[in-house]
Amino acid sequence: MNLTVQKDYIEIDGKPVFIYGGDLSYCRVPRKYWKERMLQMKAAGMNTVTVYAVWAYHQEAPGVFNFEGDRDLAAFIDTIAECGMYCIYRMGPFVHGEFRNGGLPQWVVDELGTKARTNDPQYLKYAEEYYNKLIEIAKPRQISNGGPIIIIQLENELGSAGCKGDDLPRGSASVEENAKHLLFYYDLVKKNGINVPVLDINHIPDKEKYFDSLVDAGGLYPVNCFYCDGDLSDFSMNWWNQHTRPKITIETGGGMFVRYYDTPAYRNTNSFQGPLVPPEMIEGALNLHLAEGCSGINLYIFCDGQNPDDCGESMLPAKNMNYQAPISVVGRFRKSYYAVKRTGWFLRSFGQELLNSSPSDNWAKVRYTGIAHPGERNGGDLFEYYDTDRGEAQTEPKDQIKYQARTTKGLNLSESNFLFLRNASNLGSSWKRDVKVLVTPSKLACEVFHEYPKKTQLEMPPQTLKTMPFFVRLAKGNFLEYSTAELLDKREFNGKTQVVLCDSKEIMTETRLVLPSVENIRTVGNVLVMKESPNTVTLIAKMERFPIIVETDDLRLVLMDKHYAEELWDVGKDFAWSETPLSGSAKEITCVTEKNEFCMEWMTPVKPQFESGLNDAVEQYDEERSIYRLSGNFGLKVPEIAWKKSYDGEDIVLTAQVGPELLKDVKDVVLTLHHDGMIGNAYFNGALVSDHAYGKFLQWEIGLNGIAETSGELKIICTKATVCNVEAAVQVEKVLKFR
Repeated sequence: MNLTVQKDYIEIDGKPVFIYGGDLSYCRVPRKYWKERMLQMKAAGMNTVTVYAVWAYHQEAPGVFNFEGDRDLAAFIDTIAECGMYCIYRMGPFVHGEFRNGGLPQWVVDELGTKARTNDPQYLKYAEEYYNKLIEIAKPRQISNGGPIIIIQLENELGSAGCKGDDLPRGSASVEENAKHLLFYYDLVKKNGINVPVLDINHIPDKEKYFDSLVDAGGLYPVNCFYCDGDLSDFSMNWWNQHTRPKITIETGGGMFVRYYDTPAYRNTNSFQGPLVPPEMIEGALNLHLAEGCSGINLYIFCDGQNPDDCGESMLPAKNMNYQAPISVVGRFRKSYYAVKRTGWFLRSFGQELLNSSPSDNWAKVRYTGIAHPGERNGGDLFEYYDTDRGEAQTEPKDQIKYQARTTKGLNLSESNFLFLRNASNLGSSWKRDVKVLVTPSKLACEVFHEYPKKTQLEMPPQTLKTMPFFVRLAKGNFLEYSTAELLDKREFNGKTQVVLCDSKEIMTETRLVLPSVENIRTVGNVLVMKESPNTVTLIAKMERFPIIVETDDLRLVLMDKHYAEELWDVGKDFAWSETPLSGSAKEITCVTEKNEFCMEWMTPVKPQFESGLNDAVEQYDEERSIYRLSGNFGLKVPEIAWKKSYDGEDIVLTAQVGPELLKDVKDVVLTLHHDGMIGNAYFNGALVSDHAYGKFLQWEIGLNGIAETSGELKIICTKATVCNVEAAVQVEKVLKFR
């Protein structure tokens, strides 16, 4: 395969590709879960896995390297390829990554002190020995050799970041020395046959003088743990107006860690040193990157895990790397997973249209003129005082809708525009009613000004974001002129192009299509069809419990509630809705679940024939919507664990005997704890196996698979706690078979 770096994006075999990925640490996630986590990422629409190679994990003593078992980095990258994904290979040797010493071996730091991470000859000698091992792994696995590695990163944040709590320097005080240091690694990889582009996140001026085939990097953490949270920035054209190469945000915060160093008491707990990350703020960061012209986004971290012994950064809890990531340490999906997933599904279907557009800050203006109201769910009258208190457009900066567009030349209906709207803030936001989108003719296939929507009111509930599409070619001769709903998915369905649009069920949506003919339109569900000409039709709909279907000669539009859309899963060439994550084919559907009850709604043109895998199965087929519904139960039984509760001063102590019998016929037994203490520590036969410093603000999860492989005592200590409760659940993998 051939990879080319263009000015605005990366091409693979001549095709623009949006790089959408997340960080997965092979050091913190056991090998037996590598493939599962990657497929969970892929289910969220991701096409890339980003990985730090951690020196300390592979060389615990001079001259002794270990790349076996859980440390088999080559096998990890091969698993990425097996999953059909790309790899961004972050080589270090300093990686930060919340590892002790930034990933440098302790023996290197002990021997060299502040000479580490400099051009000291001995440090470079050690680093070269390690780099040669990484190059040996990477060379045959580059995309040019049929492998998954598309980009490498050398060092990390040189000149800007050290390692918190471990007194590791930021590099040299001299910019020239730092450039020389980076060039050492660059020359090393190039002379040894590494030919993929370099993504650079180091503070080196004029770096293009030194490196060929560069990709810009950046990032954004929507909240932080160092001081007050702040807020997302306004949309900007600054980078786009100056850029000479594409940009991948290598560190967009998928969460945030908690710092722990005993005192002071902070944010209503005795230990909590970091913020909780609302999923809408992560989505807001994605929205910002897309609007500003990024051609790739990487979420750091995407999967929580556990530090190898003595590898964690000293200001963080010793064992658990709990980043509030979209996927938790036991493989559960947090709310942020679903927000990230909606973006991922949009990008995999419409990423090329997005990449062919450019940021624009003057194509559209957004104003809202209605008064805020609580919405239908609170019994609010949507039109209360509408005639007498409409008022002027809101102009107070604290509560505006933020917006920016991506546009094309606009010469025909197939050149897509996208308008990114944000009504979300760390400070909160109000309901926005009667939002008006005013656009200029310069980027339209016409010569007049337009106002959208044309028939209804556009509304934005609090803490929400929206991407409005304009002029998207859906199929040959079939175009989406605009919609106030969001595009989610496009695929073939029973000989037609099926397009999914989603929005909140609390608001009305408006969608206008340009078709070869509007004569043959069939609908299922409550939708108003307004045929305005022989070729144009407007659809007015409010999302319902079940998807609304609109079929034309060539198209099958599916309109659905946003939360329903978040729980769609690929099943062969189709998709199915379920609260239980699904994967697999039309013959075998795999689900990993902790719930006994199961329900699935599978959108498929032919009714499947259920064979096995579910107790008390009930089948229904809605022929109008082509939805097959299957429900039943798995007969799960949660093992009893006999906990003993005691008190040691201000600490609550829970103890229980656990062993392999608990894991019989199950994938895992997951303990969920709720405590309000300073920190929680869990020990198995005296060894630390889990810890938790979020107190009452985030539940603590402990998986017994990997702990209870032998029998012993599990002891949980919640320091300075008044509450410490534990619940157990079984995690199983079930396969539903169909004829």
